[in-house]
Amino acid sequence: MKKFWITGLSLLLALSFTACAKNPQTSPAPSQQPEEGPKEETTTTVVIGAGGAGMMTAIELKNNGQDVILLEKQAMPGGATLLAATYFVAVDTEMQKEAGMGLTIDDYIAKQTASNPDFNADNLRRLLENSQDSIDWLNERGANLTRPMSNYQIGIGDGSSLGVTLVKILKAECEKAGVDLRTETKVTEILMDQGKAIGVKANGPEGELIIHADQVVIATGGYAANQQLVKEYAPEWAGTPFTTAAGSTGDGHQLAKAAGANLTNMDVVRMNPAVYTDENGSSYSLSVARAEGGILVNLQGERFCNDYYPDYTQLSRWMLEQEGDTTYIVFDQKSVDTSTRLADFKDRGFFLEAQTLEELAALMEVPAENLTATVEKYRGYVDKGEDAEFGRTNNMNTRLDQAPYYAVKVKPGIQVTLGGIQVNETMQVLNPEGQTIEGLYALGECADDGLFGGAPTNIDITFGRLLAQHLMSK
Repeated sequence: MKKFWITGLSLLLALSFTACAKNPQTSPAPSQQPEEGPKEETTTTVVIGAGGAGMMTAIELKNNGQDVILLEKQAMPGGATLLAATYFVAVDTEMQKEAGMGLTIDDYIAKQTASNPDFNADNLRRLLENSQDSIDWLNERGANLTRPMSNYQIGIGDGSSLGVTLVKILKAECEKAGVDLRTETKVTEILMDQGKAIGVKANGPEGELIIHADQVVIATGGYAANQQLVKEYAPEWAGTPFTTAAGSTGDGHQLAKAAGANLTNMDVVRMNPAVYTDENGSSYSLSVARAEGGILVNLQGERFCNDYYPDYTQLSRWMLEQEGDTTYIVFDQKSVDTSTRLADFKDRGFFLEAQTLEELAALMEVPAENLTATVEKYRGYVDKGEDAEFGRTNNMNTRLDQAPYYAVKVKPGIQVTLGGIQVNETMQVLNPEGQTIEGLYALGECADDGLFGGAPTNIDITFGRLLAQHLMSK
């Protein structure tokens, strides 16, 4: 009976509400605002990533009258270029020849291809033959790349940070040229139509954005800051620190792959054998300490390899073989005096410091007799210009005899990822069948150009200029 009463009451209430409702045919429709779609724009070229490569490409395009939009997901431009520490790779330049550091382009190419048969000799020649023009372009804008450090390295005259200098110049040139640079704008998709790149979809401060373009350039850097991708592609180095930009998370690789690109040599990385981690967990590249003549010693206070071995990844493996996975860079006041970057690190308290090698050994907790013997032996190598023990030939520019003496504990970390989006000689992206993807280009660390990251800042500037010139000729 109770169940029947509830059911009847429900029916009565339903009929009452129906009777009270207005005729739906005479009721005004509720007002509805139409949903706004993404904002749409059109340009000639859209560049993804405002590091050195992206900014240089955009500057060259804009200075030659082409419409270009430059997108950067971070709050400021610069990317990994901002962290470039010490030197610009180039050979056979006028200043190197004047300093007696001559090395022909042919000899350098022969050396690189001998050590790595997969090296793209044609791309390397193209890079090196255009390096002087890039150096001149930068120096005309105040870079002060005037200090030959070896037969393949050129530094800033006062030893200051290369990356900070270059990014300052590139930002100023973007503003001067009127480049449409948009920060905090992350590209989520490369738009394709019948196999051709026709623009991008992005999210920015004002919401979703679609940019239609004749060509798309990917210049998003590497993937070292993405631990998931490191585990997937380079598991040997998973969990190690990195000295690249926080935004180097492989976005461009994944965007390109979704657009049909081929990814190659993704397991190849370049390690930094001189990573210092402070008490807050922040990592810094101390490669400048080796570049200014420092040596590597283990917990026995002894050298164990060529401290400036050109294959930084192999050098990192040797470091990890040492007792306690611990290595120190030892250097002297002469090194600090020639580098404002080292002087800055000293002021920040990164180094152990002592007036004698014996006192330094005590701070390092290594045998003093071993450290003093190691340094004395190395001084003899510097005097003779020949490292008879480990074959070091470059950057032996101090005898380690000017107090105070310094040491800093370092470990290997990922510097750059060397594989990436496969490209041809004009930086056009290739698919897995080796065919070009129309309208899609990539350069810098995200691209596998066959140079394996051997000259990153030079690649950014020189190939950025050359790519822009190619796009304008189309």
